[in-house]
Amino acid sequence: MTAVGASAPGKALLCGEYAVLEGAPAVVAAVDRRVSVTWSQGPRPMPPEVEATLRLTDAELGPGPRWLNLDVSDLQHDRVKLGLGSSAAAAVAAAGASLASRGYDLGDPEVLQHVFSLAFEGHASIAPQGSGVDVAASTFGGFLRFTRLGDEVDTRALEQPSGLVIRLVWTGQAARTSELVGKVSELRRHDPGRYRACMIRLSELTGRFATAFEAGDTAAVIAAAASYGTAMDSLGTAAGAPIVDTQLGRAAELATRFSGSAKPCGAGGGDVAIAFFLDSDAAEGFEVACKDEGLHPIDVSWGAAGVETC
Repeated sequence: MTAVGASAPGKALLCGEYAVLEGAPAVVAAVDRRVSVTWSQGPRPMPPEVEATLRLTDAELGPGPRWLNLDVSDLQHDRVKLGLGSSAAAAVAAAGASLASRGYDLGDPEVLQHVFSLAFEGHASIAPQGSGVDVAASTFGGFLRFTRLGDEVDTRALEQPSGLVIRLVWTGQAARTSELVGKVSELRRHDPGRYRACMIRLSELTGRFATAFEAGDTAAVIAAAASYGTAMDSLGTAAGAPIVDTQLGRAAELATRFSGSAKPCGAGGGDVAIAFFLDSDAAEGFEVACKDEGLHPIDVSWGAAGVETC
């Protein structure tokens, strides 16, 4: 057995927040900010999702290397998470390193599916409220259409529409995703009718977004994203959760000024906004305006490679 390191990309959720938990499609992209792992000779503190993934791998394939050094700095700013799926990427990188060290080829689609299964289960054992969309993006890379119905997960590779320009901006503060999801869960329990109405609207819009993205209809993508952001705000109002907070709302206003649209990228409440435009000049104008408002553009390349050895 040869100790082999691995890296996995972060993700940006283009559309499908919350609705993906109800079986609606989500569109997600891998970005070229990566988590890297290498094996350590001695005990190292590791995130719980990494420990869980390593335990699963050992239980299935027999004992292997036990401790990993993690480098997550690419997905942080001054040690604050940027909201690009660092925990999922860490679980995927751990699974990838474990299999690669046992001689498995991460370029083999069946091996990639094995990586996904291990990381999915390991991550879910720590964060059971998630859909697994971030684990899929970190495993397979590129752009994906992702759906989950119960335990059944379906992923399909997509191509970015020509002419669609995508930008990310960070609000400067991390979100507490578990609290936001918890408030939405409370809405489901205490006012199921209102919850269902919100989910029907979100599901309709993310389906519209996914269809437009797959068809290469850039204008329809931008329109669907704008509507989805509004629907996320409505869900937040219903749940008493700041899903679209002041900074995220301001990002949406600025994107509209430049004939684009912006919405929360993830659960909301801070972290990252994702914006869509018809041309690069508009996107650049948006980024300049964001800097003037204290928002921080994040430089990424889209559709990054999935998990790989390093």
